[in-house]
Amino acid sequence: MTIERIFPTLETERFILREMTAEDAADLYSYYNDPELTKFLDWFGPSSVEHAEELIAYWRQQFEEDTFMRFGIASKEDNKIIGTIPINPVRGPFRWRLPIVLGYELSREHWNKGIMTEALQAVIPYVFETLNNHRIIAEVVPDNHSSLRVLEKLGFEKEGYLKQHFYHDGLRTWSDVVTLALLKDKE
Repeated sequence: MTIERIFPTLETERFILREMTAEDAADLYSYYNDPELTKFLDWFGPSSVEHAEELIAYWRQQFEEDTFMRFGIASKEDNKIIGTIPINPVRGPFRWRLPIVLGYELSREHWNKGIMTEALQAVIPYVFETLNNHRIIAEVVPDNHSSLRVLEKLGFEKEGYLKQHFYHDGLRTWSDVVTLALLKDKE
């Protein structure tokens, strides 16, 4: 017998962080269609609404396997997905309490409104308290100054600079990254 795991729902003042469903595929595809959004990521995002549906199903499968979670950031006003926050253990399942790698992206029309800071302020305690992990890692392309500011505002500290660490699947190029981390006792 398979027991379906229940994806958590987190709430902030303005947003619900929740599991995405096939009904969110058009929203996901729509905002990933912006080259400004994907220039600091390692892929261009889904290539169609159908591809977005496949990804959402795949992310659900990874959640069932305890190896990956991707929160959809939905506005409380209309429940529309405007960004995501993926988290995954460095290696192995969540239950091993390994360091977590965190990422995020947000539709450009919502940039510079404090949304990602607000959303991450809900995810960070979830990682530390509910998942019982002790370390969250983020890897940021050095030119992504906005992302670096968000993380530093949340208490992440720069730990290193990794040369040609980040491979952009669409561009087929390597990028350097700044590594940052937040420890549970530093929160």
